[in-house]
Amino acid sequence: MLNPTEEPAIVAILGGNPVIGKALESLLRSADYVAQFFSEYPEDEAEPLGDARVALILPALSSAHQEALIELIRATPSTTNLPLIELITTPTENGNGQVTRVPWPCGIEDLSRFIDEELLGAPHNGRHP
Repeated sequence: MLNPTEEPAIVAILGGNPVIGKALESLLRSADYVAQFFSEYPEDEAEPLGDARVALILPALSSAHQEALIELIRATPSTTNLPLIELITTPTENGNGQVTRVPWPCGIEDLSRFIDEELLGAPHNGRHP
């Protein structure tokens, strides 16, 4: 968490695996974030991810699904500039430059560091382009 005097940052978790999504939601809440899991991107809403300040994208079975989700988020006016962190299971996966890529699984401390860096707009030592 960035600063104890600030309100907790809202983190949206997107992915098709509810077990991983809910577990990650619980871990992030224990680290003083406000986290909400979405099994699907609620594209029919004006503010699909509410007041989220960063979004985590869970690993998917296909990279095409991941790319489509990222494109959908970027195409929605209210989430166009939302910082995205994509959790990847294969560190050699090529990114598209639109997201911060983080190897998964990782510890909550590492994930918190990446979230905080996204919130601060800081450069990433571990960014995977």
